[in-house]
Amino acid sequence: MKLLSALFVLLLAFAAPALAQTPDEVAVNRALEALDKAVIAVDKTQLEKLTWPELSFGHSRGRLENQAQFIDALVAKRSGMTAAENTNVTTSVVGDIAIQRGHSAVMGIATGTPVKSEFEFVMIWQKRAGEWRLLVRQAYRV
Repeated sequence: MKLLSALFVLLLAFAAPALAQTPDEVAVNRALEALDKAVIAVDKTQLEKLTWPELSFGHSRGRLENQAQFIDALVAKRSGMTAAENTNVTTSVVGDIAIQRGHSAVMGIATGTPVKSEFEFVMIWQKRAGEWRLLVRQAYRV
């Protein structure tokens, strides 16, 4: 029994560092949470702070928007979301770029009608002057 306990402790000692997130990965994951909250709240100021002007935002139905179009559609209530749950999110940082993939289940609004949808996404976040903002997002239906 002692040998089994010792092996478990040894396994944890090696596995824990591999599971630990870097500060940049933590920051990008928080940015994703903040982006979802800003979309739900339709917080224009936050949406501008969380996305770069060069944003390319691809929806799961194929529509592509730049930053102004993405924010304007939310403010004008042409699109929106009332709830979001992201799962299986992976984040990897390479220099000033972070690649994030995951699954999202959302309650959205399309032309005034509540719509539940699920999709996979890939997001590219870029760090400039110490801050992470969304540069590219593409979603696709599952």
